[in-house]
Amino acid sequence: MKIIRNRFVPFGKFSAINLLGIMFVKSDVSITPRLINHESIHTAQMRELFYIPFYVLYLVEWVIRLLQTGNFLKAYYAVSFEKEAYENDGNRDYLSIRKPYAQWRRDQR
Repeated sequence: MKIIRNRFVPFGKFSAINLLGIMFVKSDVSITPRLINHESIHTAQMRELFYIPFYVLYLVEWVIRLLQTGNFLKAYYAVSFEKEAYENDGNRDYLSIRKPYAQWRRDQR
């Protein structure tokens, strides 16, 4: 995965974002194996959904979660794509055993 350090992306308090399989990381953030694994899980999600649908589904789910919770961060953590990534970013072998569409499969999270 290509990694680009910069001062601007991602916005706000987030330390990294994966855009089309490229990880953008704030300059002052430590790039850990866990962070790389988290963003690699997102890359797997993007690939299986052919990238653009990933972003559309992510945004739609985030808006639904925002309406449910009324809180930006709670909505972010409730998105199925983030749940899968956070629940498995500490497992370096996860991507080798991950089943397709695991973000929607309860048996995989």
